[in-house]
Amino acid sequence: MGTISQVRLLLWKNWTVRKRQKMRFFMEIMWPVMLFIGLVWLRKANPLYRQHECHFPNKAMPSAGVLPWIQGIFCNANNPCFQHPTRGESPGLVSNYNNSILIRFWSDAQELLLNDPEFLHLGRVWRELSSMTKFIRAIRTHPEWIAGLGVTVEDILKDDEMLTSYLLRDVPLSESVVHQLVKAKIRPEQFVYGTPDLRLRDISCSQSLLERFLIFPSRHGVYAVHSALCPLKPSQLESIEEKFYADVDMFKLLPMV
Repeated sequence: MGTISQVRLLLWKNWTVRKRQKMRFFMEIMWPVMLFIGLVWLRKANPLYRQHECHFPNKAMPSAGVLPWIQGIFCNANNPCFQHPTRGESPGLVSNYNNSILIRFWSDAQELLLNDPEFLHLGRVWRELSSMTKFIRAIRTHPEWIAGLGVTVEDILKDDEMLTSYLLRDVPLSESVVHQLVKAKIRPEQFVYGTPDLRLRDISCSQSLLERFLIFPSRHGVYAVHSALCPLKPSQLESIEEKFYADVDMFKLLPMV
């Protein structure tokens, strides 16, 4: 059988199969036509447009810092395209988000924790409190160690204290009484087990309580302070107490005890 006869026989066979399987024949014809129609529709539905040049946000490496690295991953997840150069393309910059709320919060936190002198004093306060705790624990077991000693009131007041001027001008008290008060020494052993539940009026109107909590420069000081403070109004004594607490400098008090 010649080649032409074989080709004719093969074509006849394929045509016979297609006539017997009409649905298959229909799909073989329509499938390419449908694809072509779909491509034409997509072309008409999305007209051509001019694409500008793309500037992509830079993504910092971990060596640039944890925060820029995390921002580069999450803030650029959709990989946006900008027509203009981004901030991160400038020399010396590793992040496009230097003005973000998170960056400003991070910068403020670093400035507070590392550069603020007041915050740096917290370490000193902690050390002083630890020393004071050990001191209180020691004198609870051996109160005789500091019996008769004291901390001078004047030495624990702030440099710009207002207590003295308040006592002289607003109460008012005489200079000798104020001198006895600021030169008196506070007995720390009386506060080992906490602050006594006593007000300034209770202490000032009792000579025994005055001598219990304070050591005056002279015996006359007890009578002078008692005579000057006890007649005062409760509101005046409360104001004196508040002024005293406000003017106490803890950084001076802790090293002394």
